[in-house]
Order: sequence, then C-alpha cells, then structure tokens
Amino acid sequence: MGLQPVRSHAEDSDFNCIFCGGKAKMNINYRKNVYGCVKCGAGGGMLGLYASYYNLTAREAYDEICEKLILKEPAKAAEFIAWEDMEKAVPESIRASEDEIHHTYSILLSHLTLSKKHLEDLMRRGLTEEQIRHEEYRSTPVFGLKKLTETLLEEGCTVQGVPGFYQDKNGQWTLNFHNRNSGFLIPVRTIDGKIQGMQIRADEVIEDRKYVWFSSGGRNMGTSSGSPVHMIGDADAEEVYVTEGPLKGTIAHYMTGKTFLCVAGVTQYKKMPEILKALKQRKLARVSEAYDMDKLIHCGVRPAKCPTCVFRGTCEPYGGFCSLADSLRRQVAEIHCPHLQVKRDNIQRGCMHLYRICKELSLPCQRMIWCLDDKGEWNGENKGIDDYYVALKQSEPL
Repeated sequence: MGLQPVRSHAEDSDFNCIFCGGKAKMNINYRKNVYGCVKCGAGGGMLGLYASYYNLTAREAYDEICEKLILKEPAKAAEFIAWEDMEKAVPESIRASEDEIHHTYSILLSHLTLSKKHLEDLMRRGLTEEQIRHEEYRSTPVFGLKKLTETLLEEGCTVQGVPGFYQDKNGQWTLNFHNRNSGFLIPVRTIDGKIQGMQIRADEVIEDRKYVWFSSGGRNMGTSSGSPVHMIGDADAEEVYVTEGPLKGTIAHYMTGKTFLCVAGVTQYKKMPEILKALKQRKLARVSEAYDMDKLIHCGVRPAKCPTCVFRGTCEPYGGFCSLADSLRRQVAEIHCPHLQVKRDNIQRGCMHLYRICKELSLPCQRMIWCLDDKGEWNGENKGIDDYYVALKQSEPL
C-alpha cells in the first residue's frame, strides 16, 4: 500500500492516518489484523483499510489482495498472512493481578524522586506541594534501570506481567524508560485506589504526544498498559465527572472536591460501562461529561495561518482559496479547516459514546460547557476542565 510507518514495534506500527492526516495516530496491529486511529476514530479490519485506501468495494479489495499474493484460495491467503504475523510475534507476559501491580508500582515510586523542574511544572498547573506528594508524582529515572529492577525483585515485587517491565536480549528484567519517554510519572488508580497503570508527561513533545503510557507491550515478555481509567474522589459520590487525562482530572478534583473519572483519550470508552455500573451499585445517580472544549472549537481559520500548516498541500479549502484572484482573496476572512473539524467531530464522537453508555445504564448525563463566545462556540480560553477551575479559583478574592 505504500504506507510508511512512523514507529514500528514487534506486533504493530504507527502510521500517519490516511483518513484525517493525524501524525502517527493510526495504529496497525499485525497480530490482530486490525487498524485504528486515535484522532478521528476510524478503525476496522485490514480488508476495510485496503478497500478505503484504494477506494474499492470489500469484494474488489479481497480479490485484488489474493491476486497480488498470487494465491487463488482465500484460506491460503489467510494462512500465509497469519504465518507471517506469527514469525514477527514477540512473547508477552500475562498481566499480573491488581494487587501485584499496585504493590510493584508503589515500591517503584518509593525509590524515585520528583525533580525541581517537574515540581514547579505541577505547581504551575495549580497543585500544592502537599497534593503533589500525596499523588506520588515522580520523575522518570535516567540510569540504573536494571539495578532498580533487581532491587524491586529483592524486595518481593512481581515484575513479570506488570506494564513497563520486560526482559532484555540477555533475559534480564528491566524497565522501559528511555530518552523519548523521559518526564514525570502519573499514577492511574482504580475505584479502590490501587495503582493499575502510569502515564508519563513527556518532557519533549513528539508529534503532539504529550502523554504516553508506561508500557512494555511489544517487548520481550513485556505487558501493555491496558489503558486503565483513573478515578479520584469519593467512590460513593452521587455525581461523577468524566474527562480526558488523569492529571487533568486530578487537578480539577483538588480545585473542586468533585469526583472524576479520567480516560486516557475520548475514544477510549470501552471500560466505562463496567466502572459506571460498579459506581451505580454504590450511590452514583448522575454523570457530567467534562471533556475539553475542543468539542465546540470554531473550525474557521484566517487564511494567513494556512501557509504554515503541515496539511496545506492536501487541504481542499486552502487549495480553493489559493486559486482565487488576489482581489477575491482579500475578501475572504476565514477558511473552513477540515482538520479542526476532524478534531471537533472526534471529541463529539467520544461524548456521544459516553451519553449512550449512560442511557443504557439509566444514568442521567449532562454536558458541561464553559468559555463560550456569542456564537455558542469555544472562545479559545481554558480548554480543559482543570484550566477552567484553576482560573475560577485564581479569580476568587483573597
């Protein structure tokens, strides 16, 4: 197909999305034969991807693939692809138990510290030193990874099956920290407060990826993060707020005292039904959707901004603008940006999934909106719920 991977792992690769253009947002899993874009939500099987890429029907795509593989029997084609995938596969560990993961992460964090820079970054976000200590944020280590892992094993920790741990080429257990994911760790906790995963707020943002999971999926005997949902606040609260990002929800909690459920991304909603159902069996009576205000972002941009956009070469509205005479160009105040539209649609799609889940569970769900302009769209201020509540707190009289 001519697609060039941006990043490659043992069982999957990240590509620029053919649907929305998102950089490294489309993942193709070779073992499962599926693809998915975390930006626009496109996804499905490999046959569907091939058909979409070449604008074919499913049947046409199927026949063409068989022909290119010089295989007339569909079963042989499937067998050939499966064998190729098996050859590439790297053995991974079965996920450890909740208690084992929580214990290992807790001990790991006790051996780490938080740098002055990261402390200051978190305080600028609105947290106090006491809150930062309580949440156990830590800077990622830069050396001594194998020694640290040995120490954890000596202290009775389980590392096999814990996301972020894997065996190197010599069979020695170590941690998946490196220059590209250096930053600070954000523990992700369950309803019962057990740490089940950790996000990393990266120091160096690569291709718009500020947050990455501490994971070892695709590495020898490693384990993927599983993208757990973070909860902070009272598990017996009658109302919970759902937002994107564990750090964001934690800051909003400390600003308000409210209970927050935090998904890693708006399209990662599959674990929500189970969690909301468990909370409903307690005292949960209503849900508030508090995703970023990108859900109402204005999709028009000034033409002067377009020449610096990486998508300008394939942008139809901008191409149409450039084809106008100079006298007409000067009359154009805004161009509709299809990439902002994709961003808006993606978040709204995530919102709709949440509304549907709440409806299925007979839980009332309301949309939270803030910082609107006179047209009912986001005015560009305080994008996240944390930004909004921090701004409110800072505006309070002393």
